[in-house]
Amino acid sequence: MPSTALFFHFFAAPCCPLLPVISPPTWRWFTTISRPTTDLAASNDVAQLLYPKWRNSLEKPFLWLGDFHPYLFTNLLRSFLDDGDDDDDDGDHEVGETCSFCDTPWQILMAWKNPSETLMARIEQIECALRLMVPALVARVRNAHLGLFDRVAADWGLFEGKREGAKAAIGKTVMGQMDEMLGVFLDANRLRKSVHAEIFGETNVYQAALFLEGLAQFFVGFRDHELLSEFERCTVPIN
Repeated sequence: MPSTALFFHFFAAPCCPLLPVISPPTWRWFTTISRPTTDLAASNDVAQLLYPKWRNSLEKPFLWLGDFHPYLFTNLLRSFLDDGDDDDDDGDHEVGETCSFCDTPWQILMAWKNPSETLMARIEQIECALRLMVPALVARVRNAHLGLFDRVAADWGLFEGKREGAKAAIGKTVMGQMDEMLGVFLDANRLRKSVHAEIFGETNVYQAALFLEGLAQFFVGFRDHELLSEFERCTVPIN
């Protein structure tokens, strides 16, 4: 399956059948696409890994090594913790008072109230691991670029005046660096997957369902035509 077709097939899942049914039957909250399928789609066109052509202008600022930055996942997780604290400060509702969440199941309402110390500690560990892994992957990309420039310059000097020989040597160098870059992208994808696995492994079914719903809504929001049009008309540069 080509990369573009795979992306739109994946995007249609949360947009259409999944979001409407996440909240009521929360036990049916998780779906995955196998890693071999996504790896195969990417390997057919490695150039699409950096800034895939199917990403719009709203999505691209959030991309990191070909997909969404893993900090997005931990920031979303933190937002649930902050919302729980804010709700505690709002005070109790009086009996009979009309409220927007009266029809929401109690388990959903209380999912992020007073999270356990174990969960809080695990979230901090996940964030700490990201602060170590993200710079390490960025350093690998930088070193790969520097290595490519150095080796191309050296090859060009060795084969000066012999165009065909230089072309073959430089092509071999580029392919070697492409393998390194592909390894970086695969490791970045594994990091994103491991963050998800850690989150789902530490949260209960209701917390995980709310997290997955929020993540799906976040991704679907990038496809809002009105918001996208307004963003593309904006003249303020993004720093």
